[in-house]
Amino acid sequence: MRTSSSLDRFRESLRLQQVFNTFVRYSMDVLLDRGLIGDFRRFMQNWVYDPPQPLVPLSTPVKVRLMIEELGPIYVKMGQIVSSQAQALPVEWGQELKKLQSNVPPFPTEKVREIITAELGAPPEVLFAGFDPKPLAAASTAQVHRATLPFGQSVVIKVQRPHIQQQVRADLGIMRNAVRVFTRRSTWVRDLDLRGMLNEFGDNILIELDYGYEAYHAYRLNQNLESIQGCRVPHIYQEFSTGKVLTMEFINGVKISDLAAIEAAGLDKQSLAENTLHSMVKQLLIDGFFHSDPHPGNLLVDLQTGEINFLDLGMVGELDLRQRISLINLFMALNQMDTAGLAQTLLSISKPFRKVDEAAYYRDFERRVGRYLEYDTRSSFGQTVSVGLNLLQEHGLRLDSQFTLALKSLMQAEAITRLLVPREDIVGVINKHIQQLMLEQVNEENIKKVITKEGTYLLRELVQRMPTLRDAAFSWLEQYQAGQFNLKLDTSDLSKDIQSVRNLGRQIIIGVMLIGMIIGSSIAVSVAASSGGANTLLTQIAFIGYVGSMVVAGLFVIILLWRMWLGDEPD
Repeated sequence: MRTSSSLDRFRESLRLQQVFNTFVRYSMDVLLDRGLIGDFRRFMQNWVYDPPQPLVPLSTPVKVRLMIEELGPIYVKMGQIVSSQAQALPVEWGQELKKLQSNVPPFPTEKVREIITAELGAPPEVLFAGFDPKPLAAASTAQVHRATLPFGQSVVIKVQRPHIQQQVRADLGIMRNAVRVFTRRSTWVRDLDLRGMLNEFGDNILIELDYGYEAYHAYRLNQNLESIQGCRVPHIYQEFSTGKVLTMEFINGVKISDLAAIEAAGLDKQSLAENTLHSMVKQLLIDGFFHSDPHPGNLLVDLQTGEINFLDLGMVGELDLRQRISLINLFMALNQMDTAGLAQTLLSISKPFRKVDEAAYYRDFERRVGRYLEYDTRSSFGQTVSVGLNLLQEHGLRLDSQFTLALKSLMQAEAITRLLVPREDIVGVINKHIQQLMLEQVNEENIKKVITKEGTYLLRELVQRMPTLRDAAFSWLEQYQAGQFNLKLDTSDLSKDIQSVRNLGRQIIIGVMLIGMIIGSSIAVSVAASSGGANTLLTQIAFIGYVGSMVVAGLFVIILLWRMWLGDEPD
């Protein structure tokens, strides 16, 4: 995480004032647009401005969406994340927040020309055979225009919004300062590691603003999808792309959620659903490199070929082998309707942020998730997983961020599949694809690749860690000439054992001395008493020695028993 300069702090101050003003303005608008006050306000607006049509009051979700769009890309991205969990939101709120995925106001074409000229060295009219100044689409961080390359290929040009990086950094600075305050004052925020989550979110946003990463992600995903029929990534033209301008192949298609256009083109919705799930299963469980936001706006269907095109690869996710195996175990538990197995799988891949009562966790999981697995068979994969994730949070557990992204991607893929084929058994289909892909991947060629890759990695590590023959020979020769060889012996554990033996020896000596004093004193008292000298000075000294020895011995025994009760090692 980079340190902020005085200029960054100045930007953050200005941006904070802008965010505050925007929030206050929309809050007052929501507050004053109700009841008699709202009716009087609209009456005065109609009387003063005399619009051609009477003003219609906007609902609160609409105003919140407009406020988020005005605040900028960071807030739009957060709104998109919330909209991906539309099943947990009221219907009107979910519908409005989904518009954040595509309905964002464009910025002027003159700015587009300036950015393309600065990045590619010439204005778009010179670089391209044709350039459409009217935006094709506008997103939270960029704008897209149609164009034609000199050799006739139709493309789209993704141009980054001006000054967006400075604005994003200022917004992240504001959020980090707020989280720092909350972390100092709230144990819950500190346990939740909100600062770590915000840093990860900010790093991902900044990576997404560098289109060089998106170009590489597109190339990598397209390589992985070559074996999946009907799925691909549009080609990126590197010679017309930079960190702020991305030129890619134009796809004449529709969103995968546009059922009317898909049916009119005569495409098979069952095949589209199968291909979507098949591709996501391969990305997540075989390759470990996946599209982290496969909402309908990022999946275009070519109406002529029926191919599904994955767009917007600025943000991707990655799973290591252990995480992929855990995800397979999760689907096996879901397929077998094994509530305890699902609870165990989620617990094994979670990290606690406070003390966890595992018995209470398993009890709540059986009661609340078992309903969806074993009884309510109409429930979706997304519903079951959402309840499970909420339980993890309630019991002081959280998943790794990449695993959370993977589950979110699967829930989005499930939503698309159910839209295309409403009665599809998603978990059963996913398990079928897992078995099919496993059989395809476990072959002689892939086994050789894995063995070769791991062997090469091991050999490279050995070579790097092994001293050169010359260095080793001279080191041994110097020790031989000195007449000695150095031997390093770690006795740290041995010294602890020796110290324990010493402590035990001291305790034995003290015990023997106390026993001797008690026996000697008792003998002296007995002899004096039998000889008739009970009140002599010797008898009194012997009696005092006997009583004192008994008191010390009693205290010694009490201390040992107390430490044994506490489970401590006696010193």
